[in-house]
Amino acid sequence: MRLRTLVTNSTLLLRVVQSIDKLSKSAILKLTPTKLQIIVVTELDSGLQLWSDIAADAIFRDYQIESVHNNEIYFEFNIDNLQRALRSTQSGALGVSMKLAKRHGLPVLSLTIRSQSGSGHEVSLFQDVPVRMLSALQMEQIQEPTLPDGQVHFMMPPLNNVRSIAERMKGMGDRVAVSANRVGEMRVRVANDLVDVTTYFRGLETLAIDTTQEVEVDEKFYTAVVDMKNFLRFLQSYHVAPKNVVCCIVEHHAVVFYVYVGSAGYGGAAALNEPACGSLTYFLPVRQI
Repeated sequence: MRLRTLVTNSTLLLRVVQSIDKLSKSAILKLTPTKLQIIVVTELDSGLQLWSDIAADAIFRDYQIESVHNNEIYFEFNIDNLQRALRSTQSGALGVSMKLAKRHGLPVLSLTIRSQSGSGHEVSLFQDVPVRMLSALQMEQIQEPTLPDGQVHFMMPPLNNVRSIAERMKGMGDRVAVSANRVGEMRVRVANDLVDVTTYFRGLETLAIDTTQEVEVDEKFYTAVVDMKNFLRFLQSYHVAPKNVVCCIVEHHAVVFYVYVGSAGYGGAAALNEPACGSLTYFLPVRQI
């Protein structure tokens, strides 16, 4: 088993790790010859899952990976540890390399960060992140959720706008109802015995499930109720400066958010056809009110 690469976009990798910081203490990294996947499966009482796909060439150069499992490598890591190591790359690093290594007989993800001292000399900083290697059999037990087709797909408004509203709502209830129709309207509702608060978003772009057909005009609202904590955890994805975010409501099952990573800024539905270096998919299971 061998992994060695130059990290050419440590900022993007750091942003992805920052976006999952509130989800769990640990995550799984699956590396293949063409992409890296960060996977988070939270505790049963939460149910939230994250599956991300980032193109290897968007982050790495001179990427060398070898294993007996189709040249794939899997390991679990502590999110805080990797986040701290990646932060060390953000202060004018001349170059960053990464490899799998062993320290005292235990596996680590080792980062070497080259930088320049105040006197002009080149110095190297070494950051080791302990990891727990996983077998192909263990990875087979971790499967991305399968769901029926959703009733409505639409482009989310800017996440920071939604996040500021959700932060004010979180003290009103543990559940949030996310609703949308096929004419570009979205509702976010929280209710308890004393108050019932709904925020409306209008003028959103809706997407057809079958891209060869036009969106069917339908003013009926489709609704899924999810944990407020999970909704707020998803909204942490603003860290990756998402290119676009698509919401899919699957009534009685889940709300699914597809966060497309690319150039910063909202691009609208037309930008979904432009190249993106990856995506983060959040699965939020429905809850009873």
